[in-house]
Amino acid sequence: MKFTVLDDLKLWQRTLLLALCAGSCCWGFVNNTILLVFAGKIGFPIAVAACAMSNNSRQVLSVLYYTAFLVVAGFGYFLFNDQYVITTELTKNFVPSWTDFVLAIGMGWALSHFWNHTIRINIIILSAGLTSLLPACIMAGYWFSHGNLSAGAASLALYLQYVIGMWLGAIIEGQLNDNN
Repeated sequence: MKFTVLDDLKLWQRTLLLALCAGSCCWGFVNNTILLVFAGKIGFPIAVAACAMSNNSRQVLSVLYYTAFLVVAGFGYFLFNDQYVITTELTKNFVPSWTDFVLAIGMGWALSHFWNHTIRINIIILSAGLTSLLPACIMAGYWFSHGNLSAGAASLALYLQYVIGMWLGAIIEGQLNDNN
């Protein structure tokens, strides 16, 4: 079965890893340190879980759990550290666009198509670099903690756009593969 990268970890292990990645992402936003934000993106492969929804319906619950956990983590972090204000250069890009959606579909296709190929690790790293999955949830929590519901909703819309796009890309690849 494809997309088994998180299946061998227990829930508590995934939760601790998710908390570590959420913390590094929050701290990266606070310090305007893009490498820490990037480390959080790479550390937890939500993109793989999003693609896994195409062949394992239980992954929907996992993705919902990861989403809720990250939004709550960002909300809690920035609620208790309300003195931190993230620069506009970092917050302005957390809005959905058609380009993001098309790239998400392509990323879902690529992860599905190359899952058993030696290039797989490159595609996983690319998905972490391209997609704003983890940071979009943290950013939504940031905005919600500051009372900006519309900006928080936009961040979640970007997140959902990537999750749905990657899921669609994996389904498209599966359909194309079945027809060949």
